[in-house]
Parts: sequence; C-alpha cells; structure tokens
Amino acid sequence: MIYGRNLKETILIQIPLIDANRFLKEVSRGSVLTIDIGEEKYNVLFKEITREPVSQQVEHIEFHHIVANETVNSVANVVLINREKNENLIQQHIEEITYNALPRHFVQKVVIDLEGMNAGSSVKLEDLDIAKNEDIRLTMPEDTIILTIAEKVKAAPEEEQEEEQEQDS
Repeated sequence: MIYGRNLKETILIQIPLIDANRFLKEVSRGSVLTIDIGEEKYNVLFKEITREPVSQQVEHIEFHHIVANETVNSVANVVLINREKNENLIQQHIEEITYNALPRHFVQKVVIDLEGMNAGSSVKLEDLDIAKNEDIRLTMPEDTIILTIAEKVKAAPEEEQEEEQEQDS
C-alpha cells in the first residue's frame, strides 16, 4: 500500500510473497526507494511491515509517498560494528532511532563502533551525530540510552564453588 497526503487516494498493490521476502532482505524500515506502477513512478519511504503472528509471513507492507519539500517521520537503524573486538557484554536497548526530516536529509543507519569501549560505559542518543544534525528533529528523548556495556561475569569453576560451600559448613 502506498499512501500520502499528495496522492488522490491510497494505492493498493500486491507483491508475490517470494518478491516481498527478497525485498525485505535488501532494505529495512526507513529506506527510500522508487516504485514503478504502470507509467507512474512513486518515491516512497518504507514505513511499516506486518507479519502473520505464527508463520511470520508478510501480510502487509506500507510505503509513504514522499515529496521533496515535506517533512516525514522516519527511522534510522542502529548498527553496531566491531562487536567481536569488545570482550564485554553489549546490551543494545534501542534498534531504531525515530526522527522527522525532509527526504534529502534522511539517515538510514547510525553506526556505533564498539572497539575500545570499556565496561561501565553507555551511549545515549545525545552522543550520536544524528542528535547534532540541525536538519533532523528527533522524536524520542535525547537522553535515551542506546546501549550499555557491562563486564562479563565469569562463573567460578565447580571445584571452587564446592570448596566455598564446604568452608561455609
């Protein structure tokens, strides 16, 4: 379905399931693309997907028709890199950052490099470049915690635990 204030009416489209699944492997919510329907081309923002609860098959996909001079609510995906270079426990609390902007200022992803980040540290929305971009209006609090890093707790070997239990007796 394609909807938007500048369309006379909502455009209903059907996409074969195999094509919808292929599409979803290549793009994510917040992606901008062009959909061709007959002779018409529509610049759209991939807004929403609904899946069948049990099978997780795609039921419904929504696209928002965008116009260059009209702000639109969108999302930027949070992408963590160098996870393998950080031995700590990474707890990601937010996977998408919601914002409002003109289409030319859309941000599809926000990358956070985990290399060198220490246990006890956290990343808030206000720490990211997207929060400092004057062309983007965030629609979530700037003090939102995106991720926290905690030290991995190593379990004591069973022998040490047994010795401790015997000493307590």
